[in-house]
Amino acid sequence: MQPLKSISIYLLLSGILFSLLGVMGVFNPEFFSIYLVQLLAIFFMIGGIKNLIKGFQIKKLGYPCGTFIFFAIVEILFSISLFTTPFLSQIYLMIYIGIFVLIKGMLMLLNIIFKLKMFENVYNVTVGHSLIDILFGIIMVVLPFFSQQFLVLCIAWYLLFIGIEFIVSSFYVKKMEL
Repeated sequence: MQPLKSISIYLLLSGILFSLLGVMGVFNPEFFSIYLVQLLAIFFMIGGIKNLIKGFQIKKLGYPCGTFIFFAIVEILFSISLFTTPFLSQIYLMIYIGIFVLIKGMLMLLNIIFKLKMFENVYNVTVGHSLIDILFGIIMVVLPFFSQQFLVLCIAWYLLFIGIEFIVSSFYVKKMEL
């Protein structure tokens, strides 16, 4: 049961980090907007590494892992491009992230509905994560056309909710361990 303990700790630490970033963005949006591109690059790098590790762990169990490895590569490449060219247009960046998060959430949801139930206890948590991705993906795609000032808050709330979802997931995984 050692892998479940390491997954639980990883989810808990990631959840705390993302929640803190989200709270910082909600309560101090000026500071958050200054470092938004760097924070997003870090966020995508962590997500890419997480998906890469998860993909190889799933491959060892004999399940299909192509989606996780594909998103890991895309997230890591996107993170590197954000680190190297930080002055991208914020509107295009948010639309791209919104489309990416929306597709990721839809693929996760379709994967759950039609294919896998690897861990029965984590099923509802994964559905919650995919629904959060779909909701904020739609908001990030549509919002730039109406008001650019709410983009920073949208990203902050997304990080906060994903952080909370990671923390809840860590407790579910820890419960599975017992």
